[in-house]
Amino acid sequence: MIIRKLILLVVVLQFVWLTSCVEEYWPVVDKYENLLVVDGGITNMPGPYIIKISKSSPIDSLVYIPYQGCVLKIQSDEGDEEVLTEFAQGVYYTSENGIQGEIGTSYKLIISTPNGNEYESSFELLKNPIEIESVYAEVEYRENSEYSHPLAGYQFYLDTKNTVSDTNFFMWKLTETYHYQSDYFIHWYYTNRTYYFNPIDSLYDCWRTSAIKENYTYNSSLHTNNKLERFPLNYVNTQDRRLTIKYSLLVDQYTISKQAYKFWSAIEQQNSEQGSLYSHQPYQIRGNLYNIDEEEEPVLGFFLVASVNSKRIFVDRIHAPFYYSYCIFNDGWIEALSGLGLAGPYDDPKWIVLVDGTRGVAHEGCVDCRSNGGTIVKPYFWED
Repeated sequence: MIIRKLILLVVVLQFVWLTSCVEEYWPVVDKYENLLVVDGGITNMPGPYIIKISKSSPIDSLVYIPYQGCVLKIQSDEGDEEVLTEFAQGVYYTSENGIQGEIGTSYKLIISTPNGNEYESSFELLKNPIEIESVYAEVEYRENSEYSHPLAGYQFYLDTKNTVSDTNFFMWKLTETYHYQSDYFIHWYYTNRTYYFNPIDSLYDCWRTSAIKENYTYNSSLHTNNKLERFPLNYVNTQDRRLTIKYSLLVDQYTISKQAYKFWSAIEQQNSEQGSLYSHQPYQIRGNLYNIDEEEEPVLGFFLVASVNSKRIFVDRIHAPFYYSYCIFNDGWIEALSGLGLAGPYDDPKWIVLVDGTRGVAHEGCVDCRSNGGTIVKPYFWED
């Protein structure tokens, strides 16, 4: 599914008239508020499929506005259809045993809103998936403006298998998972008195999974081979904890239509621009949805019909210096320990560590790995 943050960014950018003039100004964009935003699709993988419906927010307010009470229906060109159920505000699901995307079949989305508007997407063909042959990583050093020397990192690449056609349209979505640790074990904790913390390493190891915000697209007609080789994906350096123990990258390769490629490649280009809002010629990113009674009404987003092939890779800790910030045991921690009894009982525990025979009170972020966004539950797919 499309990342919510990406959709919010697209909402405020994709229908704004831009200008190449040197003098900046704030464009009038009121007419692009409260527009329908569609996020989701159907694939060859088993459902349930998720469609998120929202309304666009003002350009100066990145607020997600779910659109409740809509009636959504996925329909095939063979007559199969399913009405989705709203399980959360603006989030609509097919049933677990509901409609299943089939190769060679075309699908469209039909939306009825509470105010009586009817929207449809064009039919999109679910194509044969193109398989990933391999995903691999190579150590590369790159300049970083925060440091006087290059930083090491892994650059990930992808090869596809041979295809029968010399023109294919791809989109890749990436999900990273990494194992990391807190800086210290917890030996005791204090509320109204001191308690042993057992086991001391229970908040030491965490795994964090995040969708990578960038999306990647490619048109294979740009090269002569029926195989894509060394396509660059994400790059991860030693500026944070992601490569300190083990890192995993899940690559979902979508084989998409030409229309979907144009849409997502335009978003990729727009999001990757380094200039200001005023450095581009005016254009709009058009999706595949429209208002049945008013086709000129802009509709944001895209109903994606795509086949998917996935591959996961694991890489071990990179053999290079790391430059992330970490906690250092200091006199302030020792002083905080001596003052625990004077401050009275605590609603939240104070974490006590033991370093070289000396006790001190550490900040939560130094001892509880969950503070950095992870979970202590090892993922089912993890390989040690």
